[in-house]
Amino acid sequence: MNTFVVITKPVQGGSAAIVTREKYLKSESHPNHSNTEAIFDVVGNEATSKRIIVNGEQYKLNRMLSNNRRGRQVSSFAMEFCLTLPKPYRPTREQWRLVIKDCCKALADHLQLIGSDRKEFFSLVRGVCHQQDQEGKGTGDHCHLIVSKIVAGKVLRELQRKGSTALLKQAFTTAVTTHVGISIDDYKPHQLHRGKRLEKWQYESRKMEELNNENKKLVN
Repeated sequence: MNTFVVITKPVQGGSAAIVTREKYLKSESHPNHSNTEAIFDVVGNEATSKRIIVNGEQYKLNRMLSNNRRGRQVSSFAMEFCLTLPKPYRPTREQWRLVIKDCCKALADHLQLIGSDRKEFFSLVRGVCHQQDQEGKGTGDHCHLIVSKIVAGKVLRELQRKGSTALLKQAFTTAVTTHVGISIDDYKPHQLHRGKRLEKWQYESRKMEELNNENKKLVN
C-alpha cells in the first residue's frame, strides 16, 4: 500500500443530496455512527453546504436562461472524498485542519485554479472529521470532504476523474507525514500473527473501493 485511503463518490441528487449529506455527517445519533466518539468541523460549516447548493442551482438556472442544451444536465453539485487513517492514529483537530488545508491546495493546483476562481473554490469545501472508537469495529479516524463541482459558473469536470483521486491520495499521505509525523512506510500491523493477511482497515477500505469502482456512475 503506497498511500493512505481516499474513497471518492459524487454527491448525486442535486440540492437535496447536499442537505442529506450535511445532516448525516454531523449526526451523532445516526446508526452508522455507533462507533464514532466525536464529530467536528475541519473546514467550513452548514453555511458552506448552502453555498454549494446556491452555486449549483444558479448554474442550472443560467443554462436554462441561455437555452444551452448541449451536454448532459448537472445532477451532482459536488464530489465527496473520504480520507481515512488506520487505527490507532489520531491527529489532533489542528493537525487535521493543516492536513486538509494542504490537500485542498493540492487539488486547486491540480485543477489549475488561480485568482478569484481559486478563492471561490476554497470557500466551497466542506470538511467534517469523525473520530472513531480505536478498539471497536469499523474504520479508523477519517475526514469527509465535500467539494463543489461548480466554481465561477463552470463545472470542474477534472474533479471527478481518477487523476484527482490519485492526486488527493498522494497529497493526503504527504500531509499526514508532514503534520502528524506518520509515514505509511512506518505503519506496522498491531496483530502481527496475521502474517501477510490484510489488516481489518485495509480489507474494509479495499472492499469499499472495489464496490465504489463497480457501482460508480459519474454524472456531469
